[in-house]
Amino acid sequence: MPSAPRAENIDRFGARWWNYLKAWFGPPSTRRLAYSALQIPEIRYWEEEFSRLSDDEVSQKGLHLRGRARGGESLDDLLPEVFGLVCVASKRFVGLRPFDVQLAAGVVLHNCALAEVSTGEGKTLVATLPATLNAMQGKGVHVTTVNDYLAQRDADWTSRIYTKLGLTVGVLQMKMTDEDRKAAYACDITYGTASEFGFDFLRDRLKTKGGAGQTVPFWTAWMGNGQDFQPLDPKVQRGHHYALVDEADNVFIDEARTPLVISMGTRPATEEESVVYVWADKLAKEMVRDVHFYLDEKKQKIELTEEGRKHIRYSNPPVGEHSHAMDKLHEHVERALHANYRFKLDQHYMILDKKIVIIDESTGRPMPDRQWNEGLHQAVEAKEGVPINYKSDHAAQITYQSFFKLYTKLAGMTGTAIQNYWELCRVYGLWVVQVPTNKPCIREVLPDRVFPTEDKKFDAIVEEVQKQRAVGRPVLIGTRSVEKSEKLSQKLLAAGIPHYVLNAKPGNAEREAEIVAQAGRSGAVTIATNMAGRGTDILLGGNAEAIAWAQLKTQFKHRHQVPPDLMQQWIDQIETQENTHANHAGVVAAGGLHVIGTERHEAARVDRQLIGRAARQGDPGSCQFFLSLEDEILEGMGQGEQDYLKKLGEQGSDRDWDSFAETFLDAQSYVEDRHYRQRLDLMNYERQRQEIMKDIGADPYVD
Repeated sequence: MPSAPRAENIDRFGARWWNYLKAWFGPPSTRRLAYSALQIPEIRYWEEEFSRLSDDEVSQKGLHLRGRARGGESLDDLLPEVFGLVCVASKRFVGLRPFDVQLAAGVVLHNCALAEVSTGEGKTLVATLPATLNAMQGKGVHVTTVNDYLAQRDADWTSRIYTKLGLTVGVLQMKMTDEDRKAAYACDITYGTASEFGFDFLRDRLKTKGGAGQTVPFWTAWMGNGQDFQPLDPKVQRGHHYALVDEADNVFIDEARTPLVISMGTRPATEEESVVYVWADKLAKEMVRDVHFYLDEKKQKIELTEEGRKHIRYSNPPVGEHSHAMDKLHEHVERALHANYRFKLDQHYMILDKKIVIIDESTGRPMPDRQWNEGLHQAVEAKEGVPINYKSDHAAQITYQSFFKLYTKLAGMTGTAIQNYWELCRVYGLWVVQVPTNKPCIREVLPDRVFPTEDKKFDAIVEEVQKQRAVGRPVLIGTRSVEKSEKLSQKLLAAGIPHYVLNAKPGNAEREAEIVAQAGRSGAVTIATNMAGRGTDILLGGNAEAIAWAQLKTQFKHRHQVPPDLMQQWIDQIETQENTHANHAGVVAAGGLHVIGTERHEAARVDRQLIGRAARQGDPGSCQFFLSLEDEILEGMGQGEQDYLKKLGEQGSDRDWDSFAETFLDAQSYVEDRHYRQRLDLMNYERQRQEIMKDIGADPYVD
C-alpha cells in the first residue's frame, strides 16, 4: 500500500495531465481555466525563489523584468516570474498572499477573458497580477472601477505593491485638471471609472479636431531649444493598450444601454426657452391615463390617444420664437409624461443644489456628470420646479461597446456574468471563465417571502431584523431606491432599532467606508441601496482596518527588518485586533451576516451581487428576499397583470402569498429581455452612425 505522500504525488500528476487534456480539447472557457491551472506550479516555484531576496533586491528584480519586457521578450514567457514576484511583494507589503485560484484568475485576465470571481474572493488583489505584467511594457494599463471612491481606494492599496516593483500608479477623479489627468495617464497603471476613461477619449477627439490643420514651421528645428518648438499634444490619453474592467457586468451590460455623450455646454435657459417645457409639464399633470395617453410599463412606452392630441391642440400651446410645430409639441408632452409617470424622485434621480442628479440604478450612486438626452432632462427639471438648463447639441459621443473595442487587449472580472456569457462574447469577444472559490461557499439561500402590500412587507422585515439581532447576527438590508431606504429606516426607528443608512443622499458616500466597516459587528443593522452591492467587503466582527492590520502583522512577524512606523501601528492595534477576532468568532458562531432583499432588481445579476455580501471566504451567512404585490418589478408583467396583482393584495384575503414568488422571477426575466434588446438596438445604431460618418470622411466620434 503506497504511502500518503506517494498517493498525493500521483493525484497531482493525474490532475496535471487532465488539465493538459482540457487545455487542448475542452470548450473555450474550460481551456482557458485549465491553461491557467497549469501555470500555478511554475508561479509558485518563482515565488519561492524570489522570497529569498531582500526588499531592495525585489525592487531590482522588478526593474530587470521590466527591461526584458521592453526589450521584446514575450509577456507569456515572463508571466510565471512576474506573477511570482507579485506574490512576494503582496505578501510583504500588504500582508496578503494570493491563493491559487487568484493566480488562475490573473492568468485568465492576462489572456483577454472575463473572469467570474465570486464575491469576497479578492478581485482587487487579483487585478495586481495581470496589471503588473502588462504594465512592464510601458504602454499603460487602465483599470476601471464603478466609482471614484473605489478607484482611489484600490489605487492607494495596490500602489504599495506596484511602487516596490518600479511601477507608477495614477488615479482619475471626476474633477481634475488636464495637467493632472495627463500625469495620471503617463503612469504605468491608471485607475479610474469607465466613464472617465471614455469622456477623456471624447475630449481628446474634440481637442484634436479643434486644432486640425495647425502645423509647426519647418525652420523651428534649427531655432533655439527645439523642444520648445515641438507641436503641443493637447491629448491627455496616450493610447489604449490594456484595459482591465472591474465589475465588468455593470460596465459592459448595465451601462451599455446609455452612450457617453459630451454636449456643447449647458447654461441656464431663459424664460422664453423654458416656456415649452413648463407648458408641457403642466399639461402632462392634467392628462388622464387611458383617456389622453396609454402607458405600457412592460415596454416602457407612452402613446398619446386621439383625445390626448385634441387636448394638446386646444390647450393654448405657446407661441413665439421658441414654439414648435404641432408634432414637436406632441413629443414635448410625451417626454413630460415620461418624466411624471416613469421617473421617480430618490429612485431614478435626486435634487442636489437645485439640480437634477441622475442615480445609477445598478449601483445606487449619483452620477452628476450625466444628463438624459432628447429634452428628457429638461422635462424632469420642469416637473420638479428647479431651474431649467438649455438643451445643448451633442459635440461628441461613443458607446461603451465601441470604446472598449479600441483597446489592443481587453479583460474583465466580476462576480456575476455567466448568465450573459453569450452577449459578452458576441459584443466584446470575451469568453466568461468561472473561477472556483478558495473555500467552499456555505451560504444559505432561504425561499422568497411574498406579502400582499408593501407596508406588511416592511413590518415583516422589522420582525425579522429583531429576530436576527436577538441571536447576535449582523443584518444588511438591500433596497432599490433612496426613497425605500428612508421609508424602511423610519420603520426601524419606530421599533427602536439602531441602524446605519447608506444611500445616494449627500454625505453618505463619504462615510461609506466607515459604515461598511461596522456592518459586520454583532447585532449591527445596515440599510443600503446598491451602493453596498459592489466593491465592498463586510468583514464579520467589525472594524475592517483593524483586521487588515492584524493580517499584515501576521505576515511580517517572522521578518527581522520591520519599519518602525509599522511596528508602532501594530502595537497600537493589538487590543483592537484581539477584540476584533473575538467579535468575529462570535458572529460566526451566531450564523454570520444575514442579507435581506426588499425587492427583486431589474437584473438577476444585481440580486446576486447583494446576496454575495454574505458567506464570503468560507464564513457562514444567509439571505432572503421579502417581496410584495406592489413591487415595481411587476411592471414588467404589463399593466393588466400588475393591476390584477395589486387588487389582490389590497383585498388582503387569506391566501398562500408565497405561491406568487415565481411571478417576480418571470417579471424580472421580461425586463432583462427588454434591456438586452435596447443594448442591441444601440449597438446597431452606433455601428450604422459610424459607418455613415466614415463614408463622408468625418470623425465617427465627433458630431
